[in-house]
Amino acid sequence: MYLKKFFILLSILLLLSIEICAANLNITKLSNTNNKINIEFNNTLQLSDFTLENNNLISPFYENKGNKHYFFYFLNRDFKTNIINVINKKETVNNNSKGKIEYKINKCSIVKNPKTILAFMSVIFNDDIEINCNILNGKYGLWVAWPSIKGKDKWTKLFDIKDKNLKDEIDTELLKFYKKKKNDTKKL
Repeated sequence: MYLKKFFILLSILLLLSIEICAANLNITKLSNTNNKINIEFNNTLQLSDFTLENNNLISPFYENKGNKHYFFYFLNRDFKTNIINVINKKETVNNNSKGKIEYKINKCSIVKNPKTILAFMSVIFNDDIEINCNILNGKYGLWVAWPSIKGKDKWTKLFDIKDKNLKDEIDTELLKFYKKKKNDTKKL
């Protein structure tokens, strides 16, 4: 009887902690220029080039072989609705939010016959946003390529982590994860 109550209480506490963790991404900056929406969360994560179509927030994407590949995914419907409400001026921007940014590596798909791109990966931030990225092999070695698009003369970032320490930490974890998965794949 006591054990059952303990597990029920533990389950409630776990659900509350998940909700608290997921609720700490706040919009700290929003701009809308030429129908391109740029959003900053917690003065740290910058996402660019969204569009709002029929009250639906559309992530930037690239097309390959007739398929759309989105750079960003909102994993929580209420979170996405809140962003749309802020864009539509139904809610306010909290410029002073410095909530903790939590992340976890979600996927790692190793390319079988790589040229430049070695792996497709994604990172989930605060259980609300999933960002796709790639592991590339450049002239200086392996590096993480976050979403960007090529213009006429240069590449434009669609995603940036303003906190250099956090960015370095995440990049390091992604590269470690990739190397481990690649080594595990070789053993099969």
